[in-house]
Amino acid sequence: FSAVEYDASGPRESIRAYREDVENAIERGLPLVDVRSPEEFSGEVLAPPGLQETAQRGGHIPGASNISWAAVTNDDGRFKSREEIEELYAEEGIDGGETTVAYCRIGERSSVAWFALHELAGYDDAINYDGSWTEWGNLVGAPIEKGEADD
Repeated sequence: FSAVEYDASGPRESIRAYREDVENAIERGLPLVDVRSPEEFSGEVLAPPGLQETAQRGGHIPGASNISWAAVTNDDGRFKSREEIEELYAEEGIDGGETTVAYCRIGERSSVAWFALHELAGYDDAINYDGSWTEWGNLVGAPIEKGEADD
């Protein structure tokens, strides 16, 4: 391959959520979307098997909905339509009218959900908490909930 030069822009801070943003979302009752597996969400497991990054505690951020990151894709791996994505999130009361925080374990799976919300469904205030459960589950004194989404 021949050499190629790329111009990279700086970080887009407007799409990134920090711990303070999550604390604010809890306080204001804003939508939180945990895209991890039901077993991770409930606290049954801390992380998928074989992964290093984990937390001291299992569970989820209070008030979060559990919508799998893969729910926004079809069986062939392509993203679902805008209408299907909107319907999926509307079932959990998320309509893009307010800031929506997506998170997972390290911000990787939630970036897929962020892309679907922000870029495909047009929810301009969707943000991705890249500290995710690895940060939140290790924070001393941070509130957590355990159990299934409908508990």
